[in-house]
Amino acid sequence: MNVGQLVVKKLVSLPVSSSMREVAKVMKENDVSSVILTNEKGEIVAIVTERDITRAVADGLDYSTPAGRIGNSPVISVERDLPLLEALELMGEKKIRHLLVKDKDQPIGVVSLREVANTISLMNFADSY
Repeated sequence: MNVGQLVVKKLVSLPVSSSMREVAKVMKENDVSSVILTNEKGEIVAIVTERDITRAVADGLDYSTPAGRIGNSPVISVERDLPLLEALELMGEKKIRHLLVKDKDQPIGVVSLREVANTISLMNFADSY
């Protein structure tokens, strides 16, 4: 199985100038744990996760803080045909919890560490029977 098979939700993005509140609102509305931030040219410049927002709130940042200030960059991306085990290894190596998935350099979605690990676990369970 590969990471592209785990992409089930549309890619959610906002301008890098969006506020932390706007990012949180879009996460809630789209039921996602991350939002991709883009510059004026539409290029991907960062990713903001639920964890980033939690840290920012804990640090006392105002909700109007630009999301670009709390986002992570560079965004690590992989092609959709990357096997799940390789994705899990990459996430561990880079100490990240989200991967941008691309199809021929076009972003198609984001997969989380939880999704990758749960799928591998289910595959291993199924193989044992």
